[in-house]
Amino acid sequence: MPKHLILILTNDFPSLPEALQQEVYREYYRLVYPVVFFIIKDHAAVEDIIQDSFLRAITKASQVADMEKLEGWLKTIARNSALNYVKKWKRNRDELDFDAVFVYTEASHSGTVPLEQEVEAKLLKEAVVQYVDRLKPEYRQLLEMRWIHQLSYREMAEAMSMTEGMVRQKLYRAREAVKQKLQEDWGIR
Repeated sequence: MPKHLILILTNDFPSLPEALQQEVYREYYRLVYPVVFFIIKDHAAVEDIIQDSFLRAITKASQVADMEKLEGWLKTIARNSALNYVKKWKRNRDELDFDAVFVYTEASHSGTVPLEQEVEAKLLKEAVVQYVDRLKPEYRQLLEMRWIHQLSYREMAEAMSMTEGMVRQKLYRAREAVKQKLQEDWGIR
């Protein structure tokens, strides 16, 4: 655990020297930024959410009973703040960068693939991106963690503050939702 994060639990955080408060915030920011960015995909909004969740963490610090779970607790507060933001504003999230989701090799575009198949593949990829964008933010985040960042179930469980079983179940449901849409719209099993 970063050495200054424990100071969040201080009863009178505002009385700490300003330089120390800034260091605590920097450590908090580095800890939760990836979690929030997975969900929001907008740097400016992520900045606001992190500030808001930091203030919540300071005010709710008395709820932490086990020091070993501080990082997980802080990540949960940040993740919940991001999910609340999505629910509150119901704004369109950025689409996934499809090239980052699927391994896309130059060899497949060497000119040996017929143009019709190439166009159909591109349309199919765009459809999958749309299906993923329609999923619940939590499912979308899990798919990104698995597809883009290639995290293990254990790493995903730690990042999301849930059990590996819950991660497997939610990831399965997310995949099944995308598969069902592919079958409905494209006849692909």
